[in-house]
Parts: sequence; structure tokens; C-alpha cells
Amino acid sequence: MPKLIQKLRQKLLPLCIIWLALQASHACALDKPKQTKPLRIAVAANFAPALKILLANLPNKDAINVQMISAATGTLYLQIKHGAPFDLFLSADSMRPELLEQEKLIIADSRKTYAYGQIALWSATRALSGLSELNHYSGKLAIANPDTAPYGKAAQQALTKLSLWPQVQNNLITGMNINQTFQQVRSQAVPFGIVAYSQLAMNKYQGIIIPPEYYQPISQQLVIIKSSQQVKLAQQISDFILQEDNQEKLVQLGYLPIKSIPLIEKNNQVNTQYD
Repeated sequence: MPKLIQKLRQKLLPLCIIWLALQASHACALDKPKQTKPLRIAVAANFAPALKILLANLPNKDAINVQMISAATGTLYLQIKHGAPFDLFLSADSMRPELLEQEKLIIADSRKTYAYGQIALWSATRALSGLSELNHYSGKLAIANPDTAPYGKAAQQALTKLSLWPQVQNNLITGMNINQTFQQVRSQAVPFGIVAYSQLAMNKYQGIIIPPEYYQPISQQLVIIKSSQQVKLAQQISDFILQEDNQEKLVQLGYLPIKSIPLIEKNNQVNTQYD
């Protein structure tokens, strides 16, 4: 009898191992359901080119279907508030993500700062020596809309800090977002403009970086939308953007990394009456 039991064990053991392997494989398949629709990322106009560069190195990118929708931060915020089917929102400021959090429209604890933006004075028609060139300038100046675009708001604050807002206010050409402002200057339709420094860095243009203490920090935050049906995947993208190597890449693309938070907040002295 013991020999018979031993023979049965020898025959059944391989079958048990195969059965366990099949069960484990089936469990993994359940943990990673096939993506049935694209992950919709609402991204602020200024960050869309940088996000595209980052996502090119996303692990398993061929298995992940991502759809980017780019517009001004204020526009995207209103769309989300009215039920637009986004999964992840990369804002160009911190105000709209905070509002969405207060309105309970995001996943708890998903609000994260992913970068700090910078602004720069730029001309596509001439080399600039410094911000002082604006002191006696009476031509058109392009900025993004301060009411809807964080980079436009920062431009307004910087011009106010420089005591130039009354001088240039009637000569402004305001774009719907910072990408439109950049194109207005790039096409030479407007001689001067205040654009995102990242736009210059990525296109290898030279401009005058405006000191960050001249405007409130452009704290760019992301959130996962509460109505998303792909929260795990959205969280993976969020974690990916915040990885140290991607933060270093953002510096090369003209942004300040999230580790610069204490320095920016310490040096910033903008009067909030201009909000």
C-alpha cells in the first residue's frame, strides 16, 4: 500500500503544479484587466509637449492607450466641473485642483505638485539684453489671458512688480492660452511676448527668464478625477511623472522641479492683491 501511495503522489504532483500555475496566471489576468477605452488626460496647454516627451518612455506604453486633451487650465477646469469624462487632470496652477478637491470631484489625496513653471520675455525678431528693454517699449506685447491662463496671470504679476502694467495694459495681445501666445510671437505677428520658458527651452530659443520672485509660484498640480473608471492606471501615470528621473528631465525642458518648493516659497514676495 505505501508503494501505491508513493506512485500516486509521483503522478499527481506534476498535475498539481500545473494546476497551481494556471490558477496564478488566471489571477494575474484578473488583476490586470484589458483596457477597453483610452485614459483621457486633460493637460494644460503649456505642459502638453513636455507630457508627450515623458510618456514616450512610459513602461509598457504600447499596451496603454492614452488620449491627451490640451487647453487652457481654466477651460479644462470648467469642463471637468460640468462632467467631462477625464481621468487625470494636469493643471498649470494649484488653484483649480484645490477647487476640484473642495468640490469633492477628485480622488482623495491625489492632488500633487508635479512641476513649477517659469516665464520669460521673448522676441522672435531681435535679441534681448534684459527686462529693461520694456521700460521704453510702446509696441504690442503678447501674454496669455490672465483670467484663465496661469502663465498669463504670472505675466500680469511680473509686469505689475516692474511697475509696467499701466504702461503696457492698452497694448496687450492676449492669447486664449500660453501656446497661442507663443505662436503669436513665433510668427512675428507680435514683436514681444511673455511666454513659458519651457517653450523656449524645448525649441532652443533664447529669452530673458523673469525672476520667480516677481510672480507667485506657478505651482502645477495634477489630480485624479473621482468619476474615472481607470483610477489605478491614472495613479500609475501620476507616479511616473513624479519619479526623480522624470523630474530631472523636466528641468531640461524648462521647468523647476518639485524639490525647489522651499526655495521658491522663501524667495517669493509677490503682493497677493493682484490675484
